[in-house]
Amino acid sequence: MRSGSSEFHFRSLRLPGRLREKLSVPLGPTYSGDEVGRALASVPMFAACGDMVSRDAWAMKRPAFLAIVDGKTERSHAMPTSELEAAYAGRVERAKNPPGMLSEDLQEVIHRRVRNGGGLIVVDGEEDLAVLPLLGEMPLGTLVIYGQPRRGVCMIKVSEQTKRFAKDIMSQMEVA
Repeated sequence: MRSGSSEFHFRSLRLPGRLREKLSVPLGPTYSGDEVGRALASVPMFAACGDMVSRDAWAMKRPAFLAIVDGKTERSHAMPTSELEAAYAGRVERAKNPPGMLSEDLQEVIHRRVRNGGGLIVVDGEEDLAVLPLLGEMPLGTLVIYGQPRRGVCMIKVSEQTKRFAKDIMSQMEVA
């Protein structure tokens, strides 16, 4: 959120039950297999939210400009982040973010990393809702990708419309 100055001010937000169903629907087209590689090859920059999509992009030699992981896949299976941390050496930050929330901490780190050359954000908690501030922070024309369990990879092209959508959802969240 912007105040009257050029500084950004963030507030911790909680996702109310009434918005859960709206966010359970993929926010963009979903790809699988070779389609993912072809789609990523056609964009100059993208951000990845989730452990599997971040690792798969790195394995395809198309590392995300900014990757956000929480060391878990499908909320329970442990997935060490050490390999990605080594790959993004010098550009790794940590943020706390409880499940079902967008913490002030996570929003600030996303804002900072986008403006300072990308990197890796390791979340203590859950990274699922980070797609929303990513849509707000990433430059127009880039992609934000995230995993849809058992469906594939959802890809959202950042546009004025997707930025408005993210801002609208975040404005409907409860201040925590």
